[in-house]
Amino acid sequence: MTSPNEFEAPHGRPSSFDEWLQAFREQASFFTGLKLDVGIPRWQLADVLPVLPFVGAGVGLAAGLVFAVVRGVSGPGWLAAVLAVGAAVLITRALHEDGLADTADGMGPHGIEPSRRLEIMRDSRNGTFGVLALAFSVLVKVACLAQFGGATGLVVLIAAHALSRAVIAYPLLAFSPVHSDGLGARAGKPTDNDVWLTVGIGVLLAFLLLLGKGFFVALLAPLAAIAAAWGASHWIAKRLGGYTGDTLGAVQQKAEIVFLVVAALLIAR
Repeated sequence: MTSPNEFEAPHGRPSSFDEWLQAFREQASFFTGLKLDVGIPRWQLADVLPVLPFVGAGVGLAAGLVFAVVRGVSGPGWLAAVLAVGAAVLITRALHEDGLADTADGMGPHGIEPSRRLEIMRDSRNGTFGVLALAFSVLVKVACLAQFGGATGLVVLIAAHALSRAVIAYPLLAFSPVHSDGLGARAGKPTDNDVWLTVGIGVLLAFLLLLGKGFFVALLAPLAAIAAAWGASHWIAKRLGGYTGDTLGAVQQKAEIVFLVVAALLIAR
C-alpha cells in the first residue's frame, strides 16, 4: 500500500467519473488492506471526501456478508457477530481501532498537559485506557449485532460503516491538525460543501438502508451517530487543541458504536 504522504503534484478535485473512481481506489487502498495498484496517490483526502461513505459501505458489506452467511447456516448470533467484527478489523487492518486505543490512552489520564497527552498517543504501546476502550468497543458491537438476523445485520453493518466513515469529514473542517507532520495534517483542509455533501451521502445511505426496519430507527440512528461524532470531536479538540490521525479513528469508532447501539435498541427482534 502506498504511503499517504507520497503525493504527486496537487490535482485539485477529480473532474470525471474515471478520476473519482481512481480517488475511491486510492482511499480504499489506504483505509483497508486491499492491495490496489493505484500508484502514487494523486489527491489528498480533503479533495475526495465524498468517497468515504462508499469506502465504509464496502467494509460494511464484506463484514455483513460474513454475518449473514454464518446466521444463514443457523450459526448463533454471538458467533456471527464476533466473526463479522473480526472481519471488519482484518479488512481495515485495525486502522480505526488503533486510533481509538491511542486516543483513549492519551485522553484517559486526568489533569495532564496537552503536550503530554500527545506524547502518550505517539507511544506505540497500548496502556490501560487503550486496552479497556478496545475491549468495550468489541463487546458492545458484538452484543448489538448478536440480536439481529442475517439480513438485518447485513444492512445495519453497511449503514454503520458508511455513516461512521462519512463523519470523519467534520473534524477536518471544524479544527486544525495538532501535528504538522502527521496523517491528520496530510489529509488537507476540505471545503464546507464537501464536508456536508459527504455527511449527507452517509446519512442518506444509512437512512435508505434502515428504512425497511422502521422510520424512527432510520432517522435516529444516523442522527445519534452524528451527534456522537460532533461531541467527541469537540471534546478531543478542547483537550488537544485540534485533531490527529488517531483521533479521527476514535471519532469513527464512537459513531459506529452509537449507531449500532441505537439500531439494536430500536429494531424489533
